[in-house]
Amino acid sequence: MMQNQPAPRRRRLRLGTVLLAAVTIPLALVTLLGLEPFPLLPEPFSSAAGTISRLLLDIVAITAAFSVFAGVVNLLRVHVSNVRRGGTGLYSLLTILTFLLIIVLHVVERFSVITVEGSTNPILTLTAMDSIQVATESALAGMVFFFLVYAAFRLMRRRVTLWSTLFVTTAIVVLIGYSPLPGLEFLSGFREWLLRVPVAAGTRGLLIGIALGTIAVSIRVLTGQDRTFRE
Repeated sequence: MMQNQPAPRRRRLRLGTVLLAAVTIPLALVTLLGLEPFPLLPEPFSSAAGTISRLLLDIVAITAAFSVFAGVVNLLRVHVSNVRRGGTGLYSLLTILTFLLIIVLHVVERFSVITVEGSTNPILTLTAMDSIQVATESALAGMVFFFLVYAAFRLMRRRVTLWSTLFVTTAIVVLIGYSPLPGLEFLSGFREWLLRVPVAAGTRGLLIGIALGTIAVSIRVLTGQDRTFRE
């Protein structure tokens, strides 16, 4: 004798979920119509949608700016607490001093206390930021080099396959192609071909995948099927 299976519980709609969907979906549609006007819409409605869309984008930009400011304040708070505790607070102290130096330079240049003749741009601030960025990028590039060499060694040591051999060969060709060794100009040309054809194709594939994923998530939000509306 078969036992009666209990009926599945129906998910009850909550007021917060309904309000979230009722606010998000119309605003998303209006923003979409403002960014890409529909040709069959009347001109007043299209103009109003564009105005509302720009207003919403400004609100998002202001919110993002406040989020960045809150993140910077939290970062400084963490580094200040590290300095107060002592021990390994040297890097935290350097971070705080660098932050304050950039802010002071920018304020000084903004009020024209220090000016560079023939330029209206904050040259000192940009130079300091570029110097820090170039040094950081150089250090990261060196780390990527050692990571590639170590990854190639581990890959070939674990299992030799066609793809691992192709990876190691490509990495060696690219690294040697960047080195200024005489008599290896053909490797430099091959490296440029690798970057221009296979790497560019892979990058475009990644960008297309990201765009398709964004479209899929947007459609779920516009139709109220996103997980946020069901929690």
